[in-house]
Amino acid sequence: MEQCLAEGVSLLAIVGPGANDLEERVDWIVVGDGSDPKRFLCTTSHPDEPLDDVLNLAKAWEADPGDNVEQVFL
Repeated sequence: MEQCLAEGVSLLAIVGPGANDLEERVDWIVVGDGSDPKRFLCTTSHPDEPLDDVLNLAKAWEADPGDNVEQVFL
């Protein structure tokens, strides 16, 4: 998660079974109690949505020109 912050990741969209729990864990690791505004990352969970739909959401996310969508599988 520290790498996400260092690289300026703005959106982490989590797909698949257990997505809700993983999103909550990421929020606590990255954002914590919310007291540090530098530790922000928008997260979304999509336990029942097709990967293609979530990829389309990620591609439409407002980002700087040239930003890429990267898929990471766990």
